[in-house]
Amino acid sequence: MKYTSIAIITLFSLSAAFAQQKPDQAKEKPRTQLEAFAAETGAVIIKGYSESGIITGMGSIEVDCREFINASTGRKSYGIAIKVTESGRLERDDSSFIDYDEIPSLLTGIDYIGKIQPSVTSLKNFEATYSTKGDFAITVFNNPNGKLSAAVSSGRFGRASAFIAIEKLADLRTLIAAAKQKLDGLQK
Repeated sequence: MKYTSIAIITLFSLSAAFAQQKPDQAKEKPRTQLEAFAAETGAVIIKGYSESGIITGMGSIEVDCREFINASTGRKSYGIAIKVTESGRLERDDSSFIDYDEIPSLLTGIDYIGKIQPSVTSLKNFEATYSTKGDFAITVFNNPNGKLSAAVSSGRFGRASAFIAIEKLADLRTLIAAAKQKLDGLQK
């Protein structure tokens, strides 16, 4: 009985300690400038966007260019959002923000992994991944037959993934480059 009482008191103490945590302690810190901008409170945030295009495979990948404006200060932030939708019964999706200054390295990463060959390693199978700060990733891998494929994923928890033919990486690069070009024009 004594140990049961101690266990109950301990459980109540622990639950009280967890209940006293501030709500913002449970949130993840923004990883990109766009995420931070979108999370601002106490101001009107205008979110402009324009679709660059969609690529389909086993799932889909949608690329948008984004312009966020703080209405009270006039401060702006630019970048792209990539939404990945899985195929299948649930069609789960997730989106990632990529800041404007990170787009050139993303394009370079796509160029590199789009040309990668199995000879990159002496082992039978491989995968090569490029990831952004906003939890967007592109992985090129070979299947057991040696054929190259690409997986595109987005999200921190329960990531959404779409699979495309390696040749469609060039199409994805074109959409991202077009979104960057549009953003270049906005900043002039």
